[in-house]
Amino acid sequence: MRDYAMPMPLGWFQVAWSDDLPAGTAKPLQYFGRHMVAWRDDAGEAHVWDAFCPHLGAHLGIRSVVRGNTLTCALHRWVFDADGSCADVPYSDRVNQQANVRTYPVVERNGLVMVWSPPTDAPPAWDVPSLSEFGADTEFSEVFRRHYRLGCHWQEVAETQVDAAHIQAHLIEYQIALNGGRPLDRAMPPQVDSYDLDGPVARIRITQGFPTPQGDVSGRIDTDVHGPGFAATWFTGLVDTLLIGCAVPVDAGSCEVRYSFVVRKQGDAASTSSLGEAFINEIHERTAEDVEIWENKAYLARPALIAGDGPIMKYRRWCEQFYAEGVDRSRLVWAPPLDEPSPEPIVQLATSAAG
Repeated sequence: MRDYAMPMPLGWFQVAWSDDLPAGTAKPLQYFGRHMVAWRDDAGEAHVWDAFCPHLGAHLGIRSVVRGNTLTCALHRWVFDADGSCADVPYSDRVNQQANVRTYPVVERNGLVMVWSPPTDAPPAWDVPSLSEFGADTEFSEVFRRHYRLGCHWQEVAETQVDAAHIQAHLIEYQIALNGGRPLDRAMPPQVDSYDLDGPVARIRITQGFPTPQGDVSGRIDTDVHGPGFAATWFTGLVDTLLIGCAVPVDAGSCEVRYSFVVRKQGDAASTSSLGEAFINEIHERTAEDVEIWENKAYLARPALIAGDGPIMKYRRWCEQFYAEGVDRSRLVWAPPLDEPSPEPIVQLATSAAG
């Protein structure tokens, strides 16, 4: 497992899409370095708990039974209510008052199951916004999705939001694609207009132009970040698109990222769907290219930055509020682990000709 200067953060994190969890079902999860269980009661409310039954350790996400607003362990049929307290033991007229399961705050917004996970039992310190484009607003398409598992810390991915040089490289690739794969006469780099911080919320405003056969089109990339686990990005100018990007730590050295997109409707449903698929495929291709880079890059505590890189260090300082354990400043370079030694002995690495 990779180690980083940053521990796992606190905040709201997506652990599922809402329709991944039908009513009356339970499923195992692995996030925050823990085994967990997500289940939805018969009334439709989602719950996320630590996984193991306090009786004898059975996994509550494996073959457990949902009845009403209770979850029944598959091993000995102990019943737990929605608060994680033992409500019934079928072979006893008493319950163990100490047999409680740790529960986590859950909200469902925008079709996402979001869990508050701090290192302590502190209550949520901010809320998750509700975006009408992912609900009642009929001007937008169905939701398009992508899901990735990455062998790196979430912050390596999230820094892309303010990495202007990296954004420029991807946008040039996108502009070439719009130009039919032909080289551009000129590229139009992004301009970071503002980067404003308000407690757990960061707002990044970027102007981006696009050269087209009909002339230059002015566009924007505007992102509102709510803690480490939720970012809403508007892409406007060519096709109005709203992307929710959600990162969630799996353990100290890996994470998952989920993308949910909607696009503004473009006449008939087929045209809208085609535009949505084209845009999400472009984002997917750029993300797939980045995964190998993120997983193999070193985290440099003092990067050699220059003008045009974007507010990376300001972003890192903002991130520090989400690390209850603090950031480890004992090293300047946090590199990936070396490859495992070959099981076969290496007899000769190189040869040289005699002089």
